[in-house]
Amino acid sequence: MVMASEVGMAKQNTPVAEKEARLGRRVNRQVSVLLTEIEKEEVPDRLLELAKDLQKALTDKVDDDAS
Repeated sequence: MVMASEVGMAKQNTPVAEKEARLGRRVNRQVSVLLTEIEKEEVPDRLLELAKDLQKALTDKVDDDAS
């Protein structure tokens, strides 16, 4: 049996869930636009080298921790 207070709570939560869903769609769209713009940018060689060094260091750290 559903209590009257439970029905009221469900009605109150619906607008919040809808607002969160709209916010999520808007944020996803903004992130998508930003990622597209970032992908268009050239990566300086030094930055790329540092990113590769970081990736290697993290991989080595994970491998050491697993041993």
